Amino acid sequence: MKRFLFLVFVGFIALMIFMSEYEPADDPLPLKLEHAIKQARMVEYQDDDYDYVIHYPQFFEQTDDSLMDKGACRFTFWKDGTEVVQSAFIEHNLDSLTTQQAVKKYTQELHATHQRLGNDFFILSGSLHSDTGQITGRRFYAKFVKHRKLWFVQSLTYPEDCEPVLQRLFHEIDNWQVWKEY
Repeated sequence: MKRFLFLVFVGFIALMIFMSEYEPADDPLPLKLEHAIKQARMVEYQDDDYDYVIHYPQFFEQTDDSLMDKGACRFTFWKDGTEVVQSAFIEHNLDSLTTQQAVKKYTQELHATHQRLGNDFFILSGSLHSDTGQITGRRFYAKFVKHRKLWFVQSLTYPEDCEPVLQRLFHEIDNWQVWKEY
């Protein structure tokens, strides 16, 4: 019995030494982000000016509304050089463009490579561009919803390598109803 207790004690000490020396491989940031997005509670934001509603992950940081145009909001995740931005804003439809006309216009302006058209909405995605050209490794995904002389837009900009892990946010945008259904 003493021998058994001694062996258990030695085994326990060996296990503790092994565990203290063993460091698990650090997961890459996109994998950590995927886990965080899957586990995060989605928070509701309701715009004071236009009354639209969007949902974003609880761990995203909200930009102060006073820093943006009326009817705009922005939520950001930033870590180790990786930035994911979910935003919503209003585009005025002064030319009263139809959905088909608008999808053509914005596809060209945004250099979108993918599009999906609905009755009163369209979704565009592609590489992100600035005034000087394509921003390497960055993408966008945006839904435009028509209401009278306005386009309500919700968009996501993100690093290309994070695209597979953002499926929950793409789904949120795909199913976005501008106003909350009670």
